[in-house]
Amino acid sequence: MITPKPHRRNTHAQPFQLESDRFLSLSLDMICVISHDGYFQYLNHQWEEVLGFSKTALLGHSWTEFIHPDDQKSALNHLYILCSQSISSGHLIFENHYRCRDGSYRCFLWNAEFCPEQQTIYAVVRDITEFEKSRHALRESEERFRYLVESVKDYAIYMLDPNGNVISWNPGAERINGYTEAEIIGQSVAQFYLPEDVRAGKPAYELQVAATVGRFEDESCRVRRDGSQFWAHAVVTALKDKQGQLRGFAKVTRDITERKQAEAALQKAYDDLEQRVQERTAELLESNRLLRHEIVERQQAEAGLRQSEAQLRQQTQQLQQALQQLKQAQAQLVQSEKMSSLGQLVAGVAHEINNPINFIYGNIGYASQYAQDLLYVLTLYQQSFPQPTQEIEEALSGIDLHFILNDLPKLLNSMQVGADRIRQIVLSLRNFSRLDEAEKKPVDIHQGIDNTLMILQNRLSPQSAFPTITVCKTYGDLPLVDCYAGQLNQVFMNILSNAIDALEERTHFNQQLKLKDDTIISTSSSELCCPLPSIHIKTEQLNSEWIAIRITDNGLGMTEQVKQRLFDPFFTTKPVGKGTGLGLSISYQIVVEQHGGNLKCQSAPGQGTEFAIEIPIKSSCSTLLMTTKFTDYRGF
Repeated sequence: MITPKPHRRNTHAQPFQLESDRFLSLSLDMICVISHDGYFQYLNHQWEEVLGFSKTALLGHSWTEFIHPDDQKSALNHLYILCSQSISSGHLIFENHYRCRDGSYRCFLWNAEFCPEQQTIYAVVRDITEFEKSRHALRESEERFRYLVESVKDYAIYMLDPNGNVISWNPGAERINGYTEAEIIGQSVAQFYLPEDVRAGKPAYELQVAATVGRFEDESCRVRRDGSQFWAHAVVTALKDKQGQLRGFAKVTRDITERKQAEAALQKAYDDLEQRVQERTAELLESNRLLRHEIVERQQAEAGLRQSEAQLRQQTQQLQQALQQLKQAQAQLVQSEKMSSLGQLVAGVAHEINNPINFIYGNIGYASQYAQDLLYVLTLYQQSFPQPTQEIEEALSGIDLHFILNDLPKLLNSMQVGADRIRQIVLSLRNFSRLDEAEKKPVDIHQGIDNTLMILQNRLSPQSAFPTITVCKTYGDLPLVDCYAGQLNQVFMNILSNAIDALEERTHFNQQLKLKDDTIISTSSSELCCPLPSIHIKTEQLNSEWIAIRITDNGLGMTEQVKQRLFDPFFTTKPVGKGTGLGLSISYQIVVEQHGGNLKCQSAPGQGTEFAIEIPIKSSCSTLLMTTKFTDYRGF
């Protein structure tokens, strides 16, 4: 065994000469020749660039002197194995960490060969430090991804090859489908489908659609390992390489059986209620018919009915009660009709106010011009007749002509401002109701938002217990949007009203805290803890097909439990009598079902609330169909 002698300079070694020294200096790898006692004899220029040492400094040292202490033992073993091949030459590939001039270490890959005749080691060394870092980072990334997938228990997450066979399986998939990983790997995904769906080619169709458009989403029945059926919400995503070649599919499945059962129970309750209403209506109609029949019989045989007056009185009382119930039902229907006609009333009032205000607005300009003309003539009279009569002097002193000359233009200007304000409010009411727009048409979104803010101006202004609510508008360059303008204005009204309620609630909450706190808070610290209430409205065009309207307040925010039920009908956190719980539910229906868009909410306790309305610029039947069929997820 050749044992190197570290930390001793070989004073007898001569500089190693190679005929191909110039050729070897062109190598991108590090090339070296090591003597039998372990000292460098030849180094190309790459050693200087990688380690930072000069070749002169390296030639005087043993090759093991720069190896990391943890790699010293393995390096000596490699040297022993390499030098043991004394009969026929052989080569050995190994890795270790080498010290640089700045004290750092880099990872080297050695390809060394021992020449028995010359008792010399020839080696080509490659710096693989960056490769090792990339390999380590990739290994960590794969580990994190594996931990993430395996930690998901409520979703079945698994991978399919291009033929639809299972190639990965997480614990959530085992819990939902009932198959262990050993049982399902390599099996076809068709095992999870109903037999009739398999015969109809549904599994292959889903993979074909996903491979074509990139994604397929569906809700349908699936079969577990024990043969039981369950409702599943499944999303299939095609996985393609950079060249666009299909490499497989990723599938995420969620068990929605409980939700489907709840929907079925709700539908059954609705059907039962509708049937009872129909039966009750039929009973009321029959009672009314019997009442008319009894009245006719009473007129025909009044003498005979006098003997059973008590019985007739009792029957008449019962019929009167039935009639009263019918009237009450009719009153409820009338009230519903009144609510539905509220928009027509608003538009009608706006129209009626618009006519007289147009008279006032149109004549103020003439009145102002006439007053200026009269004042001019009066000025000319004063200049032409500087000595008025005693009667005129008395009249001038009685009416304070100087005050009138200064105040009359101000009075007319105030009337002009008031008329402008009324015309603006009337225009906002008419634009907000938009009863004449029963179909979609291109609409200026910013105009709808401004009209809504105009109607809510009274709530935004300072009140006795609440400060002014600041509205910050950041409008983007939006095109005209094809939508139902009146319905979209209703969405703006509901969201902005809720934002104002949240800011009033925050102000009331802060006032209660101040009453409970006995310490004196400085103005600066109070402002930091209680910022002024504000609403920020931002519009932007997401791409060539979609726009977004974001309405943000700095209220108290909401918990995750409240946010999950935010769009449910009749759900409200407001006191009894202040809210019905239908505003956001109707808004969600208008945005998602009527416009094929998205209504999202971002909120956390103490961080305010943001509602994001995303709608397509142009209406599309296919977009609305896909939204109605596949979009049941309400993103927050």
